[in-house]
Amino acid sequence: MYLLKLIIGKLQKLIFKQSEKYMKKILLLTLIIFALLSNSVIPQTNYPKYEFRGAWVATVANIDWPSEKGLSSGEMIEELILMFDALKAAGINAILFQVRTECDALYESNYEPWSYYLTGVQGQAPSPYFDPLEFAVSEAHKRGMELHAWFNPYRAVRKSGDYQLAPKHISVKHPEYILNFGDYQMLNPGLPGVQDLVLNVMTDVLVKYDIDGIHFDDYFYPYTPKISDEDSETFVNFNRGFTNIDDWRRDNINLLMRKIYKIILAVKPNVKFGISPFGIVQNYYAGTDGFNSYDILYCDPLTWLDEKIVDYINPQIYWEMEHEKAPYSKLLPWWATVTNGRHLYIGQYSSKMAGMNYEGNKNELGMQLSLNRKTPNVSGSVYFSAKSISQNWSGLADTMINDWYKYPAFPPTMSWKDDVPPNRPINFQAKVEGGVVFLNWELPEIAEDGETASYFVIYKSTDENLDLDDPSNILYVTNGTEFSFTDDYFADTEVTYIITAMDRLHNESLPFSVRVME
Repeated sequence: MYLLKLIIGKLQKLIFKQSEKYMKKILLLTLIIFALLSNSVIPQTNYPKYEFRGAWVATVANIDWPSEKGLSSGEMIEELILMFDALKAAGINAILFQVRTECDALYESNYEPWSYYLTGVQGQAPSPYFDPLEFAVSEAHKRGMELHAWFNPYRAVRKSGDYQLAPKHISVKHPEYILNFGDYQMLNPGLPGVQDLVLNVMTDVLVKYDIDGIHFDDYFYPYTPKISDEDSETFVNFNRGFTNIDDWRRDNINLLMRKIYKIILAVKPNVKFGISPFGIVQNYYAGTDGFNSYDILYCDPLTWLDEKIVDYINPQIYWEMEHEKAPYSKLLPWWATVTNGRHLYIGQYSSKMAGMNYEGNKNELGMQLSLNRKTPNVSGSVYFSAKSISQNWSGLADTMINDWYKYPAFPPTMSWKDDVPPNRPINFQAKVEGGVVFLNWELPEIAEDGETASYFVIYKSTDENLDLDDPSNILYVTNGTEFSFTDDYFADTEVTYIITAMDRLHNESLPFSVRVME
């Protein structure tokens, strides 16, 4: 593993320092060595104990939730519960819940109007009143899943005239903040007032809600049409010393990301920050021939990783393994070489590849997941979108339950945020009565970082030397407020139970074990 890191590190430096003339040759050598070493040196397991398994719950255009505008509060609540139940059953451990689709809010915002996609009227709260984000956080945590608040940072109006905008909408209050591209409107990233607005919106959610992450999607400058001179006046007035407008545009986005990460560290350092960019940055990196997000969207993920202003990067590699222009088999290994110690989760296009009309290889997602798990530095997947799982498209959820995610997994730890494990639970006891094992324990003492348990993990095995790294031994995961569990007991069987505590970022305590024999 050390040799792998050393070689990759040296080759990465060459990639970024040498002229474009040599980049393809250097990259090819990097990927070959990376693949050889990953197959020969890195131990693999089909069922990792730590793996990010996320699902995007898209609210824009009612893609996932609510299923349509204008449902009653009770109907919306019921839909969300059923969706979260299905996602949990399929092995999902993190929800990326879209709370801001086009300068609106699926929560009670101090800055922006209620989303049109809730009630059918922008600015109108659900009635009877409930706060969708507050409810989603609570329901995710009940099921032991993380909840990341997903923001679209710049989109203001997807299609002008689709519905009546609320007086509180930013395009009505501050039309000078808007860049217009036909019937599409977006916030102007180069304006200081826009940066302040986005920071205020994000901070409002960060402070008020018990979220686990802040998540941004891939919409920066527009996909089409490519921006031309729409922001030329802004460049003249707010160029910050830049002479190249393309570099300035990229820095507009990078500047916002730096500020957001700084705020998170100051306000709630346990909250994760992740971004989901388009899967191709520039074509010469992985030998692709597709859309160039670096020069069109002004998306600069290598800078985010280099400066470590994200905790995870979640590129949308939405193409097949051997796609003609953008093969997954090339893009994934390249992304894995540039993580710089941050987590890499891959955006998987399940709505396409598990769709009823998909004409490609029906095992495409399975092959991609297998490559993910064989490739060093890949720590999980996020599926777009949630309904492909919750509605079991093409048996996707069944496959997850019976194969891919047969055993539970936890979101990977982030040592740069927290590397202090909690203390182990106290007074773990097991008592057998009437064919039932009653397990009880107490809350651990406060750890040196001031934290206690957010979860308890119960392991079970007939083997006295129970392997805590094998997730097949996990019997149950409780939240931090449960202190008992009952299990069936089979006579004349000697069983080992182990309990550990986990903190908010899934650092795990030392074990406490008991051996049961009736």
